Amino acid sequence: MAPESTAPTAPTTTAPAAPQGSLRRNLPALALVVWTFFVWTTRIGNIWGDDDLDTAGKVGRTALALSFTVLAAVVLVALWRGTSPQLRIAVLALAGWTTAVWVVRDASILFGDHDTAFKVVHTVLAVVSIALAAWAVSTLRSAGFGPAAADR
Repeated sequence: MAPESTAPTAPTTTAPAAPQGSLRRNLPALALVVWTFFVWTTRIGNIWGDDDLDTAGKVGRTALALSFTVLAAVVLVALWRGTSPQLRIAVLALAGWTTAVWVVRDASILFGDHDTAFKVVHTVLAVVSIALAAWAVSTLRSAGFGPAAADR
């Protein structure tokens, strides 16, 4: 029989797992939400201050801006609740809509009759928006929320 050791042993605890809604994992989605609110709520103010637009033009443009605001709010709620399937769907919806609208919108701006400064500003807005969308989606995938995760 082996003699018993009287030396104290280190506790055998493991580090707690990161909470499901951890900031590090969700930072890209949160960044996309903050940027989206900034860009599109600013846009609403610009729309209604534009005297060259008629009411129908203002309403249509506001509806587009509100579509982004609503999607960003849905992502924010999913982040707050920490529900993986809903977060995945919400981020993919916001990222897809962001990319689609900016590709179409920026192409029409670049080829339209606008001054250079306007084109540069909107191209920067498009590039940052699409980059944040891609970052949010790629982070979801690396965290196990991508398409393969949905099939498990």
